[in-house]
Amino acid sequence: MARFAAVIFDMDGVLVDGEPLHFRAVNELLATEGKAISLDDYKPYMGTKTGWADMIRDYGLSKPREHYSEIYREMILQSYRANSEPLPGAVELVSALNRAGMRLGLASSSILPWVEACLQRIGLGDAFASVTTGTDVEQGKPAPDIYLLAAGRLGVDPTRCLAFEDAPAGILSAKAAGMECWAVRTEYTRGLALPDPHREFESLTEVVLDEIVRAAA
Repeated sequence: MARFAAVIFDMDGVLVDGEPLHFRAVNELLATEGKAISLDDYKPYMGTKTGWADMIRDYGLSKPREHYSEIYREMILQSYRANSEPLPGAVELVSALNRAGMRLGLASSSILPWVEACLQRIGLGDAFASVTTGTDVEQGKPAPDIYLLAAGRLGVDPTRCLAFEDAPAGILSAKAAGMECWAVRTEYTRGLALPDPHREFESLTEVVLDEIVRAAA
């Protein structure tokens, strides 16, 4: 039996350099209450579904989650539309996997409008057979739900999926779903302990296409 029947990508930090947009927007909102967050302190919130609820608790913010979330959603949507840039090797790898006939999925903690805007901006709007977002599941990463649902939508056993992730929560999520997980480092995860991905790369340019295709044969 083939080792991989599908490949599932996270978006931010894997396909696009989205974390700087999120980090900037978070600090702009925190500044309205006279607060700020450093990059190191921001990293544990990356890729989680409960980020604003956790920040309200940790930073003693004065307004309800919905206040920050609504403003933040619009800030990020506009940023994705205007500033999304693919990370090195991302478009090339996804396009090559498609040409090789691999089934491809996306599993992102982001909301669907962000994902659609981002994929359109970098030219991958039609690249994925299924797109699963944080609003599709009750429990976000690091729970396995999003990867289990993504595999189900592709019609593939999760244990036969290869996941590409960058942040600890995502790696834990993919592994908990039974998937092999290959991690990609970014500026935002360098120096951050990753929870034992099966492989680790400095960028997607290091990933050998034939290695994935052979494992799918």
